[in-house]
Amino acid sequence: MAVIDDLKKLAELDVVYLTRWFVGAGSSPMEAFRGRLRQALNGAWVFTTFTGANGVVGFDLGMFQNGWNSAESPSGGLSVQVPCPSAGTPFQVISVSSVLPSDFAD
Repeated sequence: MAVIDDLKKLAELDVVYLTRWFVGAGSSPMEAFRGRLRQALNGAWVFTTFTGANGVVGFDLGMFQNGWNSAESPSGGLSVQVPCPSAGTPFQVISVSSVLPSDFAD
């Protein structure tokens, strides 16, 4: 299935998880957020975290690009990876998935 179709499937879910980490320089911290994925009016993909009544926190993932890829597995669920290259290495990778990464599971 095409990555854009996988993004739309994730946007239909009530809960998805955004995980981000830096790669390229040994081990790095990983962060995970629970929330929803949606497509903004301008076409960009936006992840909004569940923060309760205190406000909105989220990530603007930007417009879909060719470097994005997706995968699906029984243990990892459906996920879309968004590479975010920076001026130097290491670079940031963001993954939006239908299941909480196993690193954070009980």
